Amino acid sequence: MKKETYVKMTQPFRDDPKRARALHRANKILTVVIFVAYPCLLLWLLWQKDMRLYKAICVPLDGFIIVTVVRAWINRKRPYEIFELPSVIPKDTKGHSWPSRHVFSAAVIAFTFWFVCPAAGIVFLLMTVAIAWIRVVSGVHFISDVVAGFFFSAFFFFFFLKKKRESSVIQLPQMKARNHRLHWRL
Repeated sequence: MKKETYVKMTQPFRDDPKRARALHRANKILTVVIFVAYPCLLLWLLWQKDMRLYKAICVPLDGFIIVTVVRAWINRKRPYEIFELPSVIPKDTKGHSWPSRHVFSAAVIAFTFWFVCPAAGIVFLLMTVAIAWIRVVSGVHFISDVVAGFFFSAFFFFFFLKKKRESSVIQLPQMKARNHRLHWRL
């Protein structure tokens, strides 16, 4: 991205405090909704004694750890650092731009919802797209950061989903699987 593109993209929000506040508020609301919904999903899976709970925890967690390590290792500068212009969303983090962990996390949670309830997954994927757009137009990420975050999440989810087969999910002697449910023997 060139500086002119960055300025053209962020200028309408930097020039208008109302737009900037709305963008900041939308970023917070979408992020909170997704990140509050995820533990609710996990609790529901636990309540239902659903065997997909293991994958719903391990796949996003594995990906989150790997993405965090990759971000630290690559340590790409953020647009506001490179172009020396303020971001629309207040941010003072240095580096750690690629891939976007906000987009990765939102997308992997959306894929987790899709794995359990496709309709909810689609809603959360649309919210992820909105978060990605906000992160770019607010000047805290490059387009390549949010695209990489999305593709990392898709890769981790679908690759590890296939790797972690149902037979290896939970094999504790006191549990028996039946139709995605765990039946506890006392």
